[in-house]
Amino acid sequence: MAVALTKFRQFVEELASAVHDLSTGTADTFFALLTNTAPNVADTVVDTNATPCTVEPTSHAAEIAAGNGYTKGGKTCGTVTGAQSNGIFKFTLGTDPVWTATPAAMATFRYIVLYNSAKGAAATRPVIGWYDYGVGGVTLNLDETFTLNLDQTNGVLTVE
Repeated sequence: MAVALTKFRQFVEELASAVHDLSTGTADTFFALLTNTAPNVADTVVDTNATPCTVEPTSHAAEIAAGNGYTKGGKTCGTVTGAQSNGIFKFTLGTDPVWTATPAAMATFRYIVLYNSAKGAAATRPVIGWYDYGVGGVTLNLDETFTLNLDQTNGVLTVE
């Protein structure tokens, strides 16, 4: 199922302010966390100090409970391989995060929030955007897996 990324407004401003380094070989590390609470475009940070991690300051979207295949803070999205061609920049991440429910079912989630874990303090990790997997969300029963397809061909997002 193809799901589009919804950008946080703060991310657009931070691109212009060079907060995020989306180029190949960057030291920035991008993570995906799972939540069942709708983020808000006005959210600005992920608080990774909190347990559970929360998307702040508007939605207070808390990540799902750690355990059964989910780790606090989510999963890394691998190496950045962003590149420009003909005036179009593609932000591409190298690893599709995969979650497997074990040793029991994982908590239901509907949204996957991307954030930059290399910038800001632990309580103020900058946000990028989120994916919405629809009404009812996603439930992983024992040994089922979910893969976030970060589209290695077209990228997570483009800047034109």
